[in-house]
Amino acid sequence: MTVGDTNRNLVLVTVDSLRADHCGFVETKSGPDETLTPTIDRLADEGLDFQQAIAPGPRTPSSVPILFTGEFMTDDENWTMADWQGRQGRIGRHMARFTHLSERLQRRGYKTATFTANPWTTRESNFHLGFDDFNEVSADSDDVSSQHLSDSTLFKLADAGFEAAPGDPVDWASKKEWFAQWTGYADLVRERLADLSEPFFLWVFVLDSHQPYITPRRFREECAAWEMYYSILRYWQGEVADEEIPPHAREMIAKTYRDAVRSVDAFVEALTSATDPFDPVTVFISDHGEALGEHGNFGHEQTLYEENLRVPMFVHNAGSSGAVEEQLPLRTLPEMLPDLTTPTAFEPNRYTRPFVVSKTENNRTVSVRASRWKFVTDAQTSRLYDLHTDPEEDNDVHGEYPEVASTLAELIERHEATQEKKAAVEPATAELVAESGRSL
Repeated sequence: MTVGDTNRNLVLVTVDSLRADHCGFVETKSGPDETLTPTIDRLADEGLDFQQAIAPGPRTPSSVPILFTGEFMTDDENWTMADWQGRQGRIGRHMARFTHLSERLQRRGYKTATFTANPWTTRESNFHLGFDDFNEVSADSDDVSSQHLSDSTLFKLADAGFEAAPGDPVDWASKKEWFAQWTGYADLVRERLADLSEPFFLWVFVLDSHQPYITPRRFREECAAWEMYYSILRYWQGEVADEEIPPHAREMIAKTYRDAVRSVDAFVEALTSATDPFDPVTVFISDHGEALGEHGNFGHEQTLYEENLRVPMFVHNAGSSGAVEEQLPLRTLPEMLPDLTTPTAFEPNRYTRPFVVSKTENNRTVSVRASRWKFVTDAQTSRLYDLHTDPEEDNDVHGEYPEVASTLAELIERHEATQEKKAAVEPATAELVAESGRSL
């Protein structure tokens, strides 16, 4: 299919936990010395690269359901971090309530397909709605055998050993899907592409830059295998025992993460090669960032700092090129991608916003970000950061700029008032959803 056709093929690439400052095309004041992402950078340079793409939340459950529906989730008074199934059910109710990005494209006549390795984006959470061909890459999936989680010999030996052992002493069954590597199921994606009728929408969601940063040997340039596994153990030890990770382990974790980013770039190269014959518009995003010791955090905790919210994003082969400096909230994707189906020149400023709201799960902490300022508030405290003079967000300047803080606090209040109005119609919406036969 060519640019002159009325409906362009679409590919959405989502990478879990990929920091913006580890992609060379994103301008930052600090970042890795070497170029980790040559393929990603090339595609971004050929298309439109978004310098200020902002995730709606710092973790998959607080980000992907929102960027797929364009709507934030309502509060759940029974919500707890420890209740995995309860959180999954809450996502499922949200996804059943709103029309998905995939459904919008399906209604335009698109054949919709996905390969998702993230455990939060499953049938249990209603992410299958709107997909003609839904493939979970997980430990207990009926779609893709667990042997495709990874092509690593060590992983396969460990999987066979734990499966043969009596019981499950390390809870391997629930943990092994986090070891998923794109190399294990890349051939399945290529095979499925050959069967898709056009126009198609393909979404691929990979986990390779998510902890534990397990990276195939051929993509590792900074860490030997023992260093990679040592950094994983130190990370987990610090997380479980709430211990401070020593400097040498922090640096090893950072190196291991950079190698994982190299693997992500190799995935983008492989997927681009597979999709090139179909001449698609490709949208590349991360669902959120990743902390590597900033503010005492590793991974993606319930915080709204830049390392967790600012993400890489580009649109390739849409008839436009250049850098977009204005803020773009990822939750505009349900508007953006349907507009990319037509061959007309893409106008990115239709989706940028002067203020961007982000939230942690169950809306415990809320931020509003402007080009210079970020205001963060929860039930106890409020903080204001000047992102121009303090990009690391170390200094609260709430007292120095009270009018700025007041204005941004008012914006959050207006946003929350709108959310309350939307929540008020939820019972009626639930009734309509039930009548339509959808699962809640």
